[in-house]
Amino acid sequence: MSRQHTLHKMVSSQRFTLGKWGEPERVRQLLPVEAYTTASWLERENRSLFSRNWAFAGMTEDLKRPGDYLCVDGGDSAIVVIRDPSGRLQAFHNVCRHRGARLLEGTGHIEGNVLTCFYHKWTYSLADNFKLIGVPHEQAVFSELDKSCHALHPAKVATWMNLVFVHPDPNARDLDDWLTEIPDLLGPFEPEQTRLHDPEQLVETLDIVYRVKANWKIVTENFIDGYHLPLLHAQTLADGDFSRQCWLDAAPHQAMYRPIKPDSSREEAYIGYYDDQPWPPIEGVPESYGASYQWLFPNIGLFQTATSWSTFHVLPVEPALSLVQIRIRAVPIADMPPVRIADPEELPDHVVSAKGCCLPQYDPSSLRSDVHPLKSGDVQLEDTYACESIQRAMRSRQFQVGTLSNWEAPVAFFQQQILDCMPSDG
Repeated sequence: MSRQHTLHKMVSSQRFTLGKWGEPERVRQLLPVEAYTTASWLERENRSLFSRNWAFAGMTEDLKRPGDYLCVDGGDSAIVVIRDPSGRLQAFHNVCRHRGARLLEGTGHIEGNVLTCFYHKWTYSLADNFKLIGVPHEQAVFSELDKSCHALHPAKVATWMNLVFVHPDPNARDLDDWLTEIPDLLGPFEPEQTRLHDPEQLVETLDIVYRVKANWKIVTENFIDGYHLPLLHAQTLADGDFSRQCWLDAAPHQAMYRPIKPDSSREEAYIGYYDDQPWPPIEGVPESYGASYQWLFPNIGLFQTATSWSTFHVLPVEPALSLVQIRIRAVPIADMPPVRIADPEELPDHVVSAKGCCLPQYDPSSLRSDVHPLKSGDVQLEDTYACESIQRAMRSRQFQVGTLSNWEAPVAFFQQQILDCMPSDG
């Protein structure tokens, strides 16, 4: 079959932007400065955006055994995902039905089939829809309590590939419906590509959390902005053929593919190494594969290269503070290097935690550096510097976003999705 029929339209097109977002009048700054600087905007987002969308929770491998759980904070909701005694994933709001205490924190494992609140020891069944089954001194202090009315509030959980998502509303639309066209925007993008990236066949080689002193939307906009790539990352992404990159919206999500230059064999910025050897390409994905992303609105990106598949999760903390968790997966190899976990006290300010078994540039023992971010040779440090620079600049009375380029259409599109979620009365 011809290239036109076998490859995705994002590589058969001659334009960067497909669809109506290629119209110049649409590509402009849509959000006010207050959206990036004030607590009131973040409160609105927590209420109207994060509490009403599917949220990325983690990987299925994070919940291997019955009793394994992880906690997710999304907007105004705190949710627990747990693998129940039957092996199914279930989710509930992390709120005890007595005094509202949080039942669990972080990640962990529960032995047995019950969950007991630390505060007043109310007990819930993990095997029977989180029903209330035990109340201390019930006859003496709750003589008329109807336990059947006090089950934990349910949430919704679903998986796509090995990704786990949760929604605060147990009656929310199905995850497959929310994903819209994203599953169809994964490729193939190169003539020699015989398989799409399959994260379930890969192993995790890095889990690192960065601290970025910038609003979560600035971090997101930097990730999806196609204009800065050949400029800010002129050296770190030197092999990218930006003249042929292409972007497509899949409201409220979006996707992009960037080839590498014809005279390059692979994307140097994203190669991992082991014993001074490059990490092997993923089966069915040629070395000529460049880089692609799918941004799942509002705050989780999937990113692929010839040798890796990763998640890029942006978590708002404060108006001018975000966490970015990057988890990278690659082909399992013989004699995998051991996982190293960094001592938090030895990490620089911009890194919260780090563990991994490869990629020397992310080796926890070498994360501390006095080199300027723009001379670090590290894409993430370059991006962090840019995001924090913009956040600081927003304090100036003279701050203003100027004319946007066609390659910044993803930014305008993302901002429109934000506005579409916000109530008009503020």
